[in-house]
Amino acid sequence: MNHQQNNESGKLRRNKATTFEETKAFFDLQHHFVFCKQKAPVDGIASIKRDGATISEHSVVKYANDERPDENEEQKLEDIFKTVSRIGVKEPNMVYTHLLQLSQCYEAMARNNKLIVFTNDISVRKAFNGLVYNCMRTGLVANAKTLEITGVLSVTDFIMILMMLWKFRENLDDLKGTPLSHEDFRRMDIAYMPISKWKECLESKGQLRPFIKIGLKESLYRAVELLNKHRIHRLPVMDEESGDCAYILTHRRILHYIWKHCALLPKPAFLNERTMDLGIGSWQNLLFANEDTPLIDVLDMLIDNRISGMPIVEKGTNRVVEVYTRFDAAAAAFSDNIDLSVSVTQAIQEKDKHQGIRRDGVVTAHFNITLWNLIQIFIDKNVHRIFLVDEFLVLKGIISLSDITEFLILRPARQKPTIPEEIEE
Repeated sequence: MNHQQNNESGKLRRNKATTFEETKAFFDLQHHFVFCKQKAPVDGIASIKRDGATISEHSVVKYANDERPDENEEQKLEDIFKTVSRIGVKEPNMVYTHLLQLSQCYEAMARNNKLIVFTNDISVRKAFNGLVYNCMRTGLVANAKTLEITGVLSVTDFIMILMMLWKFRENLDDLKGTPLSHEDFRRMDIAYMPISKWKECLESKGQLRPFIKIGLKESLYRAVELLNKHRIHRLPVMDEESGDCAYILTHRRILHYIWKHCALLPKPAFLNERTMDLGIGSWQNLLFANEDTPLIDVLDMLIDNRISGMPIVEKGTNRVVEVYTRFDAAAAAFSDNIDLSVSVTQAIQEKDKHQGIRRDGVVTAHFNITLWNLIQIFIDKNVHRIFLVDEFLVLKGIISLSDITEFLILRPARQKPTIPEEIEE
């Protein structure tokens, strides 16, 4: 009777239990990395111990249920069980650091790799043509007699040669202000000098960088350390046994490796924070050029500040309109005349006329973007840098791939107190 009075409308009465406030449950779940100690990078294990993490060992069954041998067969204990190591992730901020400390460099290798190796007796001009036609930014240099890999030749070398030739011509009154033709370029000794002589020239001026490389079995964490310490963008990964180069590791490849494992790892809280609040990248004293800046000045800024790309902004408003990278300078190889006195805008337009030159486009994001969303853009767009802008596209900050890897991998390890190796057991 009461039920009929309370439900005269004929509608189904709502279950009041659904309106109760949801009780909060707290779980103390700790994630672990389980790995085979014999296959883990030695340097990675050492860095984990320096960070104060505890490595424990456990015995587990070797076979899955459907793979176990016949029970009637006599099995030794060591054939049934195997020993694995385990590291507990006590701090979520260290999760990506531990991942790379336990990963060997060969694990980040792409399925398809392309390498170019030049012997050091080949001319610089031919080597650069080989890089450009293969859309490569870096080639390896091998000794012509022993074929041992001794260094790299990159687009940066090409830019330095162009600037050297141009500045030499600018000091000659008869040639000052005139474009550098391919015929002039051919007559220059520097265009036909062997790579070995070019490297000797750099060494005499104190501009030759050491050949930085890493082994296949070393950790990806060590690779990130080398990339950031020496401020390089590409790291040859060498096979320790044969001495051959397996592939060239980049910040981009490392970020893709982390992204591939993100779904299986705990998500640190800082990924949902704004990049501006985290202090990632550059937000003050930004380097940029306007549309009328001479190309030679842009190249000077790229080389002197050891950066790979320069934002081009609208004069007066600082709205981002373009980007000029070191690889864009390779377009000079396709031009009839090489003129570094033109504006950077003219240089970009000239480059766009030539087919087959792949380049990074302008990729922007709002300056309030979270780190997680920014990483997604890096993965989707496959670029080296992202410009942070406001709603009017005014430049506010610049974040590169090296900034991301440094924050995700190296920063958490630096914030932890290290344990000297002498007191380890």
